[in-house]
Parts: sequence; C-alpha cells; structure tokens
Amino acid sequence: MKMVMDGADGHRQSVLALIRTKSTLKAASIACGRNHGYFHQYLFQSKPRFLPEDVRIKLAQYLGVGESRLREPELLVSPETPVANGTDTRPRLMVYGKASDVEIDMTAAVAETERPASLSHVIDAFAAYVHDAALSPSLPVGSLIYVDPSKPLRPGDFVLVKQGASGRIAVFRGRTSDTVTLDYGGGHEETANVVALSGICKIVSVDYP
Repeated sequence: MKMVMDGADGHRQSVLALIRTKSTLKAASIACGRNHGYFHQYLFQSKPRFLPEDVRIKLAQYLGVGESRLREPELLVSPETPVANGTDTRPRLMVYGKASDVEIDMTAAVAETERPASLSHVIDAFAAYVHDAALSPSLPVGSLIYVDPSKPLRPGDFVLVKQGASGRIAVFRGRTSDTVTLDYGGGHEETANVVALSGICKIVSVDYP
C-alpha cells in the first residue's frame, strides 16, 4: 500500500485510512465536488494546507464520520484553552464559518487556527472562511481570511462587513460621514448607512485553498 510521503503528519495518514475504508481518493474527490486529484494533492503534497470547511463537511458526510475527525490539529478548538484576560492576546485566532452562501456566522467560532506573527498583538483579530463565489478569483471559496479590525481602511481594500450576527466580505469603495459604499463582487456596489453596520474590518492576509 502506498503510504503518505515522509514528513506528512499523522492527521493526513488518518484521513487517508478513513477514505480508503470507504472508496478511493479519486472517488472521494469527485464526491466532494473537486477534481479527481484533489485529495491526492492534499494528502501527499499538503495542497491545500487545510481542508476548506465545505469540503470537510462533504467528506464527513460521504465517509459517515464526524466532521471534527477531519479537522487538522491546528484547527481544533480545545475546551481547555484558557480565556485571555486583561490585555493579553490569545495564542490562537477564532475562525468563523458559514451562515449562508454569502454570509458568515459571527455568533460562534467553528475552529481555531494559529495566529500569524503580524497579528500577534491584535487582541480582537479573527479569521473566517470564504463561501461567496462572487468574490472569485481574488478570494476563492474555501480561502481562510485573517482580519484586523484596528487597521484603517482605504478604497480597494477587502473588508469583512459586520451586520448583526452575520458578516459578509466586500471591497471597500469609500465613505462619507454617514454612508459607506461596498462592492460585494462582480461590480455590484451598494451604499449602506454606517449606523446600520456593526463594523467594517480590514482583511490583511489570506490562506488560499
């Protein structure tokens, strides 16, 4: 039996074993809506580094296992992780997931991930998965975005727009004293009243699928 290449982690070996108890890498890739070599690249080349949330959910359903069994160790939320207090920063970032095809559920994190060095002192930084296909090719579905709410905005910046319990990714086009103009993809611009939004936070980096 061909094994995961030297240097690959134990998690990928576990995923490989789970897939092979059900079918083949090719069949699993197609069942998850990806090209036939997708899981071979993931398992043997670490491309992508993390399985996008939508792929992970589809694979879990296909294999008949819990979705948490397919999460990379870096993304597992530990109930024993201490809560930061005072001015201390969390060692990891909360990752938020899908609310709808275009919206992100900001009420509860679906995972945690390593905090990039650039966000080491940003207390309210967070990450989220991209689900809105209208943002491609700049932000493909399955990308993991990193958000720094403290950064000032400039026209052309990608931002996460918070409104109530949900968030949505857009391109910041500009603002006046009481309105903001946002492009939600494909040149579809909308003008919103600033007071109707919970926040507009700058996306500072991306992990692509």
